[in-house]
Amino acid sequence: MAIWFKIAIPLNILYWAVFFYLLSRRRWSWSALAVGIFHMLFAGVCSVAPIRSLIDPDYIGFGVGMIQFEGRAVALPAALILGWALFSAWSAVGKGSGRLMTLIAVGDILLSLSLGASILQDSAAWKLQFGEHLTIDGYAGATVLLLLFTLPLVLSALWAVRRARFRGTPPPIAITEKNHKDSGNIDSGDHNLRFQQTPA
Repeated sequence: MAIWFKIAIPLNILYWAVFFYLLSRRRWSWSALAVGIFHMLFAGVCSVAPIRSLIDPDYIGFGVGMIQFEGRAVALPAALILGWALFSAWSAVGKGSGRLMTLIAVGDILLSLSLGASILQDSAAWKLQFGEHLTIDGYAGATVLLLLFTLPLVLSALWAVRRARFRGTPPPIAITEKNHKDSGNIDSGDHNLRFQQTPA
């Protein structure tokens, strides 16, 4: 096993441990869970890049679509992208709303534009091979790549923008329904008092 995998495994165990702890607090929805898992997987891809770029002289570089870095210049941008991905994943299942969601949306939009531009730039040259009997190339292959890599970022950005409108975590549905029932009872009581006849 390469030394980089030995570094990546404990790091990702730590990252996922925080993620599962936040899940245990049950402050997430299914859409938030999907956004969180997507960003955790993205963080796993670049979890070693900030360290390896500083240590390995033969490191070929790091890129996300049109964004490309080489050598030690990888360290800072890769660390920023890693930090953003972890923040996005943990915030999605931890808080789930508020102004901080804007950071998720901005990152998702920038990365989707970078990946989308990279795929469309050479769309006729893409070739996807699934086993020995299924090959998708040309514009069809580019379309599949857009659906697999760019579309999730766009959907995540839309979710984050929608969640940014909330102030704090929305209350559970059961509590909301109970509050409506209680307020209905109070209103009914008010009406009864308002229309009650006074004794002569």
